[in-house]
Amino acid sequence: MPTFVYQARDRNGAVSRGEIEAAGIREAAAKLREQGLFISSLQPAGAGRVQTEKKGAGGRGGRVVLRDLLLFTRQFAVLIRAGVNLSACLKIMEDQAENPALAEVIAGIRRDVETGNPLHQALERFPKIFPSIYIHMVEAGEAGGQLETVLERLADYFEREFMLRKKITGALAYPLVIAVVAVIAVVLVMVLIMPVFVEMFTDAGVELPVATKILIAVSNFLGAYWYLLLLFVVAAGVGFNYYRKTPQGKMKIDQILYRMKIIGPVVQKTVIARFTRLLATLLDSGILITTSLEIVERAVDNGVIASSVAKARLNLTKGSGLASPLADTGVYPAMVTQMIAVGEETGELSTMLNEIADFYEKEAGYAVEGLTSMIEPMVIILMGLAVGVIVIAVVIPMMQISSGATL
Repeated sequence: MPTFVYQARDRNGAVSRGEIEAAGIREAAAKLREQGLFISSLQPAGAGRVQTEKKGAGGRGGRVVLRDLLLFTRQFAVLIRAGVNLSACLKIMEDQAENPALAEVIAGIRRDVETGNPLHQALERFPKIFPSIYIHMVEAGEAGGQLETVLERLADYFEREFMLRKKITGALAYPLVIAVVAVIAVVLVMVLIMPVFVEMFTDAGVELPVATKILIAVSNFLGAYWYLLLLFVVAAGVGFNYYRKTPQGKMKIDQILYRMKIIGPVVQKTVIARFTRLLATLLDSGILITTSLEIVERAVDNGVIASSVAKARLNLTKGSGLASPLADTGVYPAMVTQMIAVGEETGELSTMLNEIADFYEKEAGYAVEGLTSMIEPMVIILMGLAVGVIVIAVVIPMMQISSGATL
């Protein structure tokens, strides 16, 4: 049976240290509470040694991704629910973190907490790791004495977000790979194979069709100036990324993607699901709706939705409801605003928002499947056309050479 090292105080304030055997950390905490002890720290025996071994092994390292944040939050909720002291929770998670970057972040949070700072203030030191929704919900949980409940809600939210992203990226991976392979194949044919045929046609002295001349010109350009093409692609990518990070550029790109015929439905359903889930999670945690909307505006990561939320928040401060100003923006389907209106009238707004989020998460999955079912045949058709053009441009001169005729 595992052994846990603890530090606790009795009802008279006397410090007690020792070891206790239990099936798990929750059972160990329960046994100590039954003895009338108030836990200061509780961790598996040898936790510090395990951490050193993991960090020495290299770990995954680098940066903290959504999966790391999800696992951290879920584990944090379980430990708090088990009655483990806050500092001890952070120490356990620091020791057990597989990602050295996350372990360093947790260590910084623990040091802040041990000096007397509230947890939400310690989290604020790492804005790139913990989004505003995380910090505000933890603050609400601390104020209301419901930290474990808030952490569980956050873990549920991140788990849904993780699964949605995984579904979208997984569905799009295959057609993207096909497209990349097709482009590479065509380029290799133009650069490596076409020059051989060009030399043959030149030696034969046949007059080439227009299609063949065009392909030869493209092949010569790629062979002589491939670095310019590569430079152009890199410069275009860097320029687009810079433009996307500007407020005007992000808004313009989001607007285009939101309204596009093919990609638009996927973007719309995804961001609406994210918006409603975010707002429902914040409201369930007891955060005021105006504050919740302000957090959602920053966290939703879509200029179209953020702009509509800002307008709704402004109208809300003037005494208006939420559904009407959202409907006036023309951004949301009628079903969304109607369900929000029903939620406001019945006092079940967060429940309705969760229902909307559940529906649109499923719809986003269906939309992605529909998009991939369109992309795959389109890529195959375009690849077939490209190969067909190359074959025709090569076959016609070859037939002329073999028959001794000229066009």
